Amino acid sequence: MANSERTEEMQANFQRNGVLQEHLPKVRNQVVGPIEIFRFADGLDITLMILGLLASLVNGACLPVMSLILGEMSDNLISGCLVKTNTTNYRNCTQSQEKLNEDVILLTLYYVGVGVAALVFGYMQISFWVMTAARQTKEIRKQFFHSILAQDISWFDGCDIGELNTRMTDDINKINDGIGDKIALFFQNMSTFSIGLAIGLVKGWKLTLVTLSTCPLIIASAAMFSTIVISLTSKELKAYSKAGAVAEEVLSSIRTVVAFGAQEKEIQRYTQNLKYAKDVGIKKAIASKLSLGAVYFFMNGTYGLAFWYGTSLILHGEPGYTIGTVLAVFFSVIHSSYCIGTAAPNFETFTIARGAAFNIFQVIDKKPAIDNFSTAGYKPECIEGTVEFKNVSFSYPSRPSIKILKGLNLKIKSGETVALVGPNGSGKSTAVQLLQRLYDPDDGFITVDGNDIRTLNVQHYREHIGVVSQEPVLFGTTINNNIKYGREGVTNEEIEKAAKEANAYDFIMEFPNKCNTLVGEKGAQMSGGQKQRIAIARALVRNPKILILDEATSALDMESESVVQAALEKASKGRTTIVVAHRLSTIRSADLIVTMKDGVVVEKGTHAELMAKQGLYYSLAMSQDIKKTDEQMESMAYSTEKNTSSVPLCSMNSIKSDFIDNSEESIQNKETSLPEVSLLKIFKLNKSEWPFVVLGTLASVLNGTIHPIFSIIFAKIITSPDKKIYFFSDV
Repeated sequence: MANSERTEEMQANFQRNGVLQEHLPKVRNQVVGPIEIFRFADGLDITLMILGLLASLVNGACLPVMSLILGEMSDNLISGCLVKTNTTNYRNCTQSQEKLNEDVILLTLYYVGVGVAALVFGYMQISFWVMTAARQTKEIRKQFFHSILAQDISWFDGCDIGELNTRMTDDINKINDGIGDKIALFFQNMSTFSIGLAIGLVKGWKLTLVTLSTCPLIIASAAMFSTIVISLTSKELKAYSKAGAVAEEVLSSIRTVVAFGAQEKEIQRYTQNLKYAKDVGIKKAIASKLSLGAVYFFMNGTYGLAFWYGTSLILHGEPGYTIGTVLAVFFSVIHSSYCIGTAAPNFETFTIARGAAFNIFQVIDKKPAIDNFSTAGYKPECIEGTVEFKNVSFSYPSRPSIKILKGLNLKIKSGETVALVGPNGSGKSTAVQLLQRLYDPDDGFITVDGNDIRTLNVQHYREHIGVVSQEPVLFGTTINNNIKYGREGVTNEEIEKAAKEANAYDFIMEFPNKCNTLVGEKGAQMSGGQKQRIAIARALVRNPKILILDEATSALDMESESVVQAALEKASKGRTTIVVAHRLSTIRSADLIVTMKDGVVVEKGTHAELMAKQGLYYSLAMSQDIKKTDEQMESMAYSTEKNTSSVPLCSMNSIKSDFIDNSEESIQNKETSLPEVSLLKIFKLNKSEWPFVVLGTLASVLNGTIHPIFSIIFAKIITSPDKKIYFFSDV
């Protein structure tokens, strides 16, 4: 037995941990540091991020450099085609055609080189950041899931399982978005902004400052566009998600919906959610396109302002200003302004990721009071199964003011079958949960073979305990795999032996696929008795020294109960068995029956001894005898109904399971061979939307002519011979 000092220290640690304060945080206004969010990056990830960062900076510099090349090419084209004379007239120049060709070819090669660099470094920046984000979020998911499974049950009592699922998906996806290509795009935009602004200030600071006067409008419009799209898209997706949840709920409960004639009501509920999604989608389209239109309006307005002022500078003989200079400065500054506007949403995504990471990392960093994966603790070579509760008091962390156990004292000898009975709330199930060390007592302690269970290694200790609960959980896989969950590395012979001990072997062999039969989601393809016997086999395959049966037959009908009860009696031989019973008829043969009330033992003995005392156990037994006749009549009616069926329930379930297995492939083939729907049919289904489609198409065509018209105007500005700009230009 562990000494008292160690026991007191562990109790103090439990109190210090304060599980009530360790529940999942609800507040999202806290974020992790910009470096801490990358805490799960290894050496390869750091290398990828550095290379991706450098690639982003180089790729961001390509656009301003192309503006410089554009300016140089414009000057060369103009100087090669027009020559300045002493008058305001111009004539074609043919004597420098070779020089012009050489310069244009060289600048074209520069263009190609910059384009190749943009392609290569653009691919590098996105792929490297996406790769490292995927690697890091994979590790975060693993650590998060590991931390969840490591927590003690008291932690789960105070948290929302749905919220855990949301964090596992939504929050980690937000982290993935925030540390992936959005960072690459942010640094690319910042590189374009800084280099473009530097080029503008060096080449022509006056024109740069004038052009920058409208940039706040462009930045605000671009930021507004991105913000609106992100915000309303999120609302739209949530609305469709809610509508999808309604559809899933209705379809999963279609029999109930049809039985109550609620089809129209559910259609209206689904339509309401779709209407909200449609309204949000319309708002997003209007608001985002208005803000995008504002971006183009201010950009084109800036074109006019920059060309006007640039022309004025040339006409007034400002040194260093040429057509090429004006173009280089203008496009560098415009691109810089637009990039700083589009960088804001990327930075916002990173901030959102930091907020999501705060919640995720808080769960990962939480140290449970009972660590399921801890390697610490004593590992006895052999466990006999002698259990003793010594003055155990306990209240659930979620209800600390309500004492469930109030000084429980009980000793169970190795190999005994002990039944715990009593009214609801007496502490029966709580006692066996403490024995499993799902919780630790507030006061007192529990020993197994003289060792305080808090000093034992948690995993090693639980390997010697088998549990069959009232509602066993089967996983959506085969019977064989469900039994294998009981112990890692179990052989087929051991599975067969456990199935026989659990009285499950015979009905399993009746299935066409035998042990490879799918049990369905949560065991839906099995009857209650079949599920319970599979659960018993799963517990027995561990060969546990302590077997806990927590109301294992209370949810079954009388006929299934008798079959399962026979399996339980067979399973309890040769091991310490603790039975929490509701139906007292199932525990009459127990070696010791313990009656509990208000968290303490009020009487104990054999069935005959307790009946002779005429105490609490006697009262419970007599109250159940009154109901016995009714239950027997119900059981007889059930048996009669069952016997009239030509196919046993297990066979029906087997046929259903086998049908599902064999038909999956044919269903998939049917789905893949569905006929294609013509575009005309889709248009017919949306006949009411035709006016909007026509107007939208016309608007798209007109909007598409803007850039060609701009190119014509742009060419006229540069080449119109009746302008004096070339006379004063330095080309």
